[in-house]
Amino acid sequence: MQFLPSSTPQTPDGELAVHFIDVGQGDAILLSCDGETAIVDAGTPQCEEDLLSYLQSQNIGKPKYIFATHPHADHIGSMAAVVDTFGCDNFIMPEMVSYTQTFENMLASVEQAGCQTAYGVAGDTFALGDAQLKLLWPSEGFDTSDPNEISLVLQVTYGEYSFLLTGDAGETAEEGFLSQVQPVTVLKAGHHGSDTSSTEAFLQKAQPEYVVISVGAGNSYGHPSPAMLERLDESCQVLRTDEKGSIVFTVKEGQLHVSAAR
Repeated sequence: MQFLPSSTPQTPDGELAVHFIDVGQGDAILLSCDGETAIVDAGTPQCEEDLLSYLQSQNIGKPKYIFATHPHADHIGSMAAVVDTFGCDNFIMPEMVSYTQTFENMLASVEQAGCQTAYGVAGDTFALGDAQLKLLWPSEGFDTSDPNEISLVLQVTYGEYSFLLTGDAGETAEEGFLSQVQPVTVLKAGHHGSDTSSTEAFLQKAQPEYVVISVGAGNSYGHPSPAMLERLDESCQVLRTDEKGSIVFTVKEGQLHVSAAR
């Protein structure tokens, strides 16, 4: 699979930044490395103004990649606005159709922006500066009616540090890519910390040092699940966007730094 080059510098060479943006009950992640950027998901429709403001505050240009992990509105709700505002070189999503207006608006914006589009499958790799991005899921030919279980699962590796971004992948998906999982520095907990994600078997293989939970305060789903939190090893540090606001990991000169909005 061929992808278009990026054009606009975003961060100093020799640095990776991973922003878990506080978008309430949804997901939005900004990756910036060696002058190139990628966006993974774009929150809810209600977070549009805040999300665009955050991205603009980071002085990003046209992203090299935008990943839509799956077609639920809490992950692609403001995607049309993001594409309309920043454009993108390459747009990657799973092969799944949704008949919602939000999904159709996203596709219309992608087409209008002239993005190169592709269905992402396990094994696809992407270069973002010196960071290596690899899809672990979905496997080619995997068939499901549950959009969560076809979520793009993206592994980001930069030197000795790694980040695993799991969308809303649940137990079925985790079983599918479990053989590829290795210990990671940071895990973005699947499905906002739902009990149906981050199973015991998965966590034993991932052994994260940090777990980020992107979740809205007082949400009606009961996320994160107390049962999921109990499964986390005591050695791992849990960071929640409902408690910390946007959370940023920066790797610079071989050192990992963590900051939060509050």
